Amino acid sequence: FKSLATPNLFVGDYDAASNSKLAARRGCRGGGRRFRPPSRPPFFPFRNFSMEACHSISTLHARLLKTHNPNALRDLLQLLSRSAAAASSYLSYARAIFADHAPQVHTFPWNAIIRLHALAPPHAPHALALFAAMRRRGVSPDCYTFPLLLRACSLHPTPPTGLRAGTAAHALAAKTGLLAPAIHARNALVAFYGRHRLTDHALQVFVEMPHRDRDVVSWSSLVYCMATSGCPAKALEAFRLMQASGVPPDEAAMVNAAWAAGNLGAAEPATWVYCYVRRGGVRATVALGTALVVALARCGRISLAAEVFDDLPKRNVITWTAMINGLASNGRGKEALEMFDQMVANGFKPDHVAFIGALTACSHGGLLQEGLRLFESMGRVHGVAPQMEHYGCIVDMMGRAGLLAEAYEFVDRMPVRPEPVVWRTLLGACVSHGYIELAEHVKGRIVELEPSHDGDYVLLSNAYGGIGRWAEKAGLWTEMRVHGVTKTPGLSIPSL
Repeated sequence: FKSLATPNLFVGDYDAASNSKLAARRGCRGGGRRFRPPSRPPFFPFRNFSMEACHSISTLHARLLKTHNPNALRDLLQLLSRSAAAASSYLSYARAIFADHAPQVHTFPWNAIIRLHALAPPHAPHALALFAAMRRRGVSPDCYTFPLLLRACSLHPTPPTGLRAGTAAHALAAKTGLLAPAIHARNALVAFYGRHRLTDHALQVFVEMPHRDRDVVSWSSLVYCMATSGCPAKALEAFRLMQASGVPPDEAAMVNAAWAAGNLGAAEPATWVYCYVRRGGVRATVALGTALVVALARCGRISLAAEVFDDLPKRNVITWTAMINGLASNGRGKEALEMFDQMVANGFKPDHVAFIGALTACSHGGLLQEGLRLFESMGRVHGVAPQMEHYGCIVDMMGRAGLLAEAYEFVDRMPVRPEPVVWRTLLGACVSHGYIELAEHVKGRIVELEPSHDGDYVLLSNAYGGIGRWAEKAGLWTEMRVHGVTKTPGLSIPSL
C-alpha cells in the first residue's frame, strides 16, 4: 500500500505535529489554560452543524488538548462522522487534529479517520494514504478496517488504482486471518467486486461464505453485483434464491431486482417483482417506486407503472422523469406532456433527461408545434441548455413530419458541431420519405465525421434499391470495399 499512497499526503502530518501549534493555528489555547469556545467557532467550517454539536466538538477538542486521551480523539472523530452533510468541509479539520494526536496502538481512531474519507468519493485516495500511514505506525488493522478500505477502493476516482488497492486489501485480509470470521468484510468484498463488474470474483467470494452466515446484506450485494454488471437474468435468479433461503429481501435488493427486470425488457420478470412488492405489503419508497415505474414501462405495462406512480406518497424529479419517459416510449405523447406540465406545476425543476422524454413524446405523437415550443422554453424559461440529445429529438420530430429541408437547415445552424447521430437521424428520415438527393448530401456530411460506419452505406444502398437505381447501389458496395468498411451482421436473441 505504500506504493499506492500519494507521496505528499499525510507524510509530514503524522511525524511533525505539535499540539501547541495546532492550538495556535485554530485560535484556542492548550496546556492547562481553559479552552473558551466561541458561539460558533471560527475554525469550524461546519455550517450544517447545530450549536449543540459545535459545543460538543469544542469540548472534546479541549479535552483532547489537555489530556491526550485516545478516547477523546475517538469520540471527536465519531461525532464528526455523524454529519455526512458537511463531509467536505470538516475533513481538513479532522486531519489536522488527527495529525497531532494519531495514536500508536489504538485501531479505532484510525478506522474513524479512514471512514471519514471513505464516505466521500473525492477523498477516497486519502483513505488509502491513511491506511498506509497506519501500517507504517505499526497499528494492526482489525475486521472493521477492511470494509472501510474496500469502500474507498470502490469509490476511487481512478478505477484501475482502486481495483489494484482493493485486491491487495483482499489478499492482506486473507493473510492476516481477518476475512474468515467477519461476514461484513466478505459482504464488502462482494460489493467491491460488483462495483468493478467482476462478477466471477464476487460470486466466488459469495459461494465461499458459509450458508448460515449469509445475511440480507450478502444477498443484496450479490443482486446488486449482477444487476449492475449486465447480468439481469442472474440478478433475478439471485433474488429468487434469496427468498428460497429464507432471507427476506430488503429495499436495496428489491430496487436492484426491479432494475434488472427492466433491463431484460420482458413483461413476466417485471410483473413478478411488482407482484412480490405488492403482495409483501412493502411500502414503496422513492427509489423502489422509481425502479418499478421504469421496469414496468420498459416492458409495456404502462398501466401498472401509472398505478405505482399514483400510489407513491413522495416523488422526486427522477420519478417524474421516469413516468414521462415511460408514457413517451409507449405511444402516449399527450399524456406525457400533461405529466410534464404537472411536474412543473408541483414545483419540480425539469432537467435535461425530463426534456428528452417530453420531446420524444412530441416526436412519437406527431406534436410538432408543442415540441418546438417546449424546445424553445428550455433555456428561456427553465434555464436548461439544450444538449445533443435534444437537438436530435427536434431533427427526428421534423423528419417524421416530412419537413426535411427545415430539419437540414436546423442542423446546419446548430450552435454546436452536430454529432454523427444527428445527421444519421436526418439521413433515416430522408430515406423514409424518398429524398434521395438530400440523403446523398447528408451521407457525405456523415462520412466527414465518421467514415467507417457501415449503417450509413447500407441505409442509402437500400434506398437506391427501392427506387431501382442499381448502379448507384453497386457503387456504394464498391466504395465500402475500397474503404475497408464491412457490414456488421444483425443479431437477435430469442427469449425462452
